[in-house]
Amino acid sequence: MMTRKEFLEQVMKMANLKDLKQADEATRAVISLTKLIIGPKLSQKIAKVSPPDLREGWEAIKPAYPKKPIKILTGPGGEDADIREMVPHLQKHLGVEIKVEHISGFWGKIPFEKFQEMEPDGYTLICYTFPRSIIIEQMGEARFKAKEFTPIFAWSSGNQFLVVPSGTFQTFEDFLNEAKKRTLTGAIPIKGGINHIAGLVLAEGLGIQVNWVPYGGLTPSIAALSRREADFTISLGGTLPPWVKAGKINILAMLPDKTGGRSPYFSHIPTVKELGYDIPPITTRHVLEAPPQTPSHIVKVLEEALSKIIRKSSYIEWARKNLVLIDPLGAQTLFKEKEEVYSYIEKIKEKLKKEW
Repeated sequence: MMTRKEFLEQVMKMANLKDLKQADEATRAVISLTKLIIGPKLSQKIAKVSPPDLREGWEAIKPAYPKKPIKILTGPGGEDADIREMVPHLQKHLGVEIKVEHISGFWGKIPFEKFQEMEPDGYTLICYTFPRSIIIEQMGEARFKAKEFTPIFAWSSGNQFLVVPSGTFQTFEDFLNEAKKRTLTGAIPIKGGINHIAGLVLAEGLGIQVNWVPYGGLTPSIAALSRREADFTISLGGTLPPWVKAGKINILAMLPDKTGGRSPYFSHIPTVKELGYDIPPITTRHVLEAPPQTPSHIVKVLEEALSKIIRKSSYIEWARKNLVLIDPLGAQTLFKEKEEVYSYIEKIKEKLKKEW
């Protein structure tokens, strides 16, 4: 059985190197890159079948990626809290520091335009609520292509709800009857955001007219309802319970998502489909992506790390407390969903722009 020294001597001879030190350096570089390409599972199998001396050397060498701190760009919203909860586990798994950079103007096009030009080396990533990038690109003039970003992983999805002030509409039917009589006022965080697009799709499906008023954020939008400045808003579920408990708002219906069922956290709320309306689903997800043309072996390292983290009991418990739906999509599946959503937004964008 070959020892580590005998192995290095063979490398030195075959590569025509001058000494064992050069052979060791060359071997470390090749093994490091090999580990990056094949991933941890196959690497562990190779270690198990290697002689003890060679196994020790193999296990001591880290993969070629990552070798330095990784920066994750994000902005205000649920994705920020979500990725920060995962970062300690990600640092432990990857063995490098993970820095989360909260950037202003994240709901606009500038962060995505800058990200388009980042080096595809795996050291700058972006975490956001999908499909924000596609909406921003399709609904305005932008110098980036969301479909060119490299998908890594999606791990949670969110349900959107139709929310009204307390003491106004008791049922979805009440809301719809009033909407048929007059133009309603819809509170939204920003024009062109996910809530706005979901609302536009809903309004078109219901055949109603809406005057959309931006309030600069989700909490201000819900606050506007509590003051009865607006007739309704479209909101993710995570922020709603305190307002419901305080008697400020009512939740009338859940907008459709790809599952077709009710939210496990709001199982008493009917879906729009249950109420008789077939509205196209727009599923929101927290995603992590890399710049265009990031190599697949880097994606694989990050994808495997994230897929393990979401199975940890501590993250599952955090997700439950924060009403986060764990719904993982690997890189390839996320790519396919991006293609579907991209095509859908592209088809309806001209119609939506008229309502802008």
